Amino acid sequence: MSNLIYRVVAPCGALGYGYPEESLQAALNGRVDAIICDGGSMDAGPYYLGTGTEYFEREAVKADYRHMVAAGKKIGCPVILGSSGMAGGDRNLDLMMTVAKEVFAELDIEGAKVAVIRSELNPETVVREYRNSGLRATGLGPDLDEQALRESVVVGQMGIHPLITAIEDGAQYILAGRSCDVALFASDMIRRGIDAGLAYHVGHILECGALACDPGSPSDCLVAEIYDDGMAIFSAPNPTRRCTAYSIAAHSLYEESHPQLQFYPEGILVMEKTQFFSRDSRTAGIRCSQFVRSRKPWPWSIKLEGSRRLGARKVSLIYIDAAALAKIPPDVLVYGRNGVQATPVESPQRELGIIIETSASTEEAAILLASLLTHYLIHYGYPGRKATAGNIAYPLSPNLVSFKRDDGLFGAIVPSGTRDPVFFENYPTIKDAVIKLVADEFPDALAGAKFTITEADASNPAILLRSIDSDPERLAARHRREIEQITSIAAPQANSRLNLDAPDAYVWSLYHLLQNEEIIKNEMFPITYYRASGGKWEQEGGARPRYFDIGETDYRGNVDDRTLSLIADHAPAGTPLGTQRLLDMAVVIRSKDAGINRLTFDVIFTSVENYEAALHSNVFARENIAKILNIPLSRVVGTFYVDTCSAIKISIDRPNISASIDERDVFGAQQQSVIESLNIPIYAAALAKASSF
Repeated sequence: MSNLIYRVVAPCGALGYGYPEESLQAALNGRVDAIICDGGSMDAGPYYLGTGTEYFEREAVKADYRHMVAAGKKIGCPVILGSSGMAGGDRNLDLMMTVAKEVFAELDIEGAKVAVIRSELNPETVVREYRNSGLRATGLGPDLDEQALRESVVVGQMGIHPLITAIEDGAQYILAGRSCDVALFASDMIRRGIDAGLAYHVGHILECGALACDPGSPSDCLVAEIYDDGMAIFSAPNPTRRCTAYSIAAHSLYEESHPQLQFYPEGILVMEKTQFFSRDSRTAGIRCSQFVRSRKPWPWSIKLEGSRRLGARKVSLIYIDAAALAKIPPDVLVYGRNGVQATPVESPQRELGIIIETSASTEEAAILLASLLTHYLIHYGYPGRKATAGNIAYPLSPNLVSFKRDDGLFGAIVPSGTRDPVFFENYPTIKDAVIKLVADEFPDALAGAKFTITEADASNPAILLRSIDSDPERLAARHRREIEQITSIAAPQANSRLNLDAPDAYVWSLYHLLQNEEIIKNEMFPITYYRASGGKWEQEGGARPRYFDIGETDYRGNVDDRTLSLIADHAPAGTPLGTQRLLDMAVVIRSKDAGINRLTFDVIFTSVENYEAALHSNVFARENIAKILNIPLSRVVGTFYVDTCSAIKISIDRPNISASIDERDVFGAQQQSVIESLNIPIYAAALAKASSF
């Protein structure tokens, strides 16, 4: 009989996504050893690190954190938040500390020990490492430049040791800067002696909240229970969701460039021998994951992220008559043609631009409603949804532009788009549901502002112009010329928005591994302790993280992410019996950024039979995928088979660095349309193999 030794609650996928309070209360029934949440990431672009601002609405962040702190006060368990304030820089962390002090004051938190762990690194230290060839690339770009590094805000993703140190020193509440998402959850488990392979894999499942469920959502809770026989069981406190072996295995692929290898500061999580199982109709588990302390750069390697300002940005959204579309230069972003991808959409495919615009008497009200509609729209889960990483593509970071309207009101506008045929089929229902969600949960937001949602396609094209310059006068002149280039050949319609001042443009200047152990262990991640009396926090010392080795040292398996589980190029014999649409064979077909410089596609099949048929077809061999995606073979990192959940993963070097000036899809969540449109040849040999299972 196995015994429960640890139980952890993840309230949601990121602080600010929100979650039903009923779900959290259900999750808190019984033993709770820790409440842990990720506060952000680099997904939304470099702006938030560069400016020290928050991606989510402040009140949403505060509400989510307040529930966590209230639960921690009642239970007495650690409450851990990482990547505080979204990007985890010092200003982001300070912003979150302000929110936390308000929450502590409102909840009368007295005598609690708080740990604040910082993640910023002096750019001059990074420049020295660059000169000494001490920075290891994580893929293609960004290209390093000394001056650009000096102008950057730089953070490192902390692993488990700063967090373990803080807990061991008695801190109940931890606010951490930029953190490895998984380390937030793995740290306390490893501190308690739980196997590192299990701890890291559990952390990977939990860090997106209930997104690992069926149906999945980052705006809900997920619970993991660890047992002394080496297994972990996942459950959703919301009765409308369930965890299955399939959903847990499928989520193990999410946002990773390899299906069985994940790389962390302390080593490598290896899932080649992981067992996924269902315990009952609503709970599922894992066992036998391994953590390997391999050769350099693991351990120790810290991933550094750097953001620098490019300049101010102006934006125009110009609606034109469909008859003028052919006159528009091919490199111009036009929703209905090439708004989601640089390659123009081809019949019978369709591209839809979705432009949300709000108006209100105050800037705050206009921004709030636009933000709520946007967040619900991108993540809304609907029956038959296949692109589970996000419904729409954003070309801007931040995705929202606010402005003063000609009628004296304030406005906010969010351009986005999609090429997903499944989304098109469900769009009217999705649109109505999103509006209802906002009305039900934020009635004041709808009462305080008005909105329109404009659909742009080939019959109603919308042009997005973006200009960037560090000099205001040059910027104004440049953008004026770009507007004139369009309006001289196509008359703008009345609802066009010209010459808007958008948030400043930032770019990623650094995304490399730091391998200097002296800097990692002696300079990075300083811990400061506070004694909280409501909103007053008195500093009482600090600490350096205490490091120790973890993981297997005698592992003899393959840890090469270019060869393990690679699909072989093997042309099938004979004539196909026919073809089948991939859309009909797969339950999930999604794309997502795997860092700022890689894009990964997951195809998760409805059955072993369909999976085997797709593998046997040879469509997914590396060489064939390069042709399908119309990219050089050298940019295909690999195509991989995943027997544990009947899935195929494709990873490529991103066409551009995420959130670049020519970006069309910051999150990379709508790049799968070419894969979705595939027809798979079916061979008799594949059907025979599948029938033997």
